[in-house]
Amino acid sequence: MTLRRRVACLWLPTAWPGWAAGADDAAPLRVGWGDYPPFQIKGPRGPEGLDVELLELIAHQAGERLRWLRRPWARQLADMTHGELDIICSATPAPEREAIGRFSQAYRQERVALMSLVDGAPPVSRLAELKGRGVRIGMIRGAVFPESVRRELQAHELLSVLQSLHANDLTLQALRQGRVDYVIEDPVSMQYRASKDPGPPIRVALELATSPVHLLVALQALAQRPALLDRLNQGLQRARQSPEWQQALARRRA
Repeated sequence: MTLRRRVACLWLPTAWPGWAAGADDAAPLRVGWGDYPPFQIKGPRGPEGLDVELLELIAHQAGERLRWLRRPWARQLADMTHGELDIICSATPAPEREAIGRFSQAYRQERVALMSLVDGAPPVSRLAELKGRGVRIGMIRGAVFPESVRRELQAHELLSVLQSLHANDLTLQALRQGRVDYVIEDPVSMQYRASKDPGPPIRVALELATSPVHLLVALQALAQRPALLDRLNQGLQRARQSPEWQQALARRRA
């Protein structure tokens, strides 16, 4: 049985106190998703992956319905600005994003690492070693790194060598084709893709950070439903206590 069917079987509209009257009549929340395995993956019946499972559980506990819309990450932020998305998953806080939305409580942790080919650019012990070496570092367009990583990149004059790639699946391709020397990304996602796509092996050249990720909820959605962020945060707290939440995390770790 799929997660969505399990959630549907558990549906109890009056099970939780504090639900806003009339929430069942609200339109489904429009959620962006992209090719970001194993967190967001195209399945036979729609999106799958850890982010999808966890947000479905949060929405169930908050009494909300979801409508998943496939978008490249770089487009999701623009679509939220234009009122076409209500929620973006796996979002790292940044001041510029506060102009279009508000962040939920953190719902999982994400690693950030400098990745390279096994037979390519060498591992380093710190980013400072890359200063002045003329390296090319790929990143997903529109991605935001944790503040500690941003400070290091700026301190060592590496912001100018970052090359934006339009979508997640292009980071591995760019690395293997030699268009960049390194990529900054979640190693879990990149190694997952590499395991499914034969080619030169990759490695973690340097672990940079482990940081929380959040849901980004559109200001336009909050203007129409001011209590929405509180409802989602309450749903998150209840979802964390459910066996389904722990089962989802265990499956993805396996």
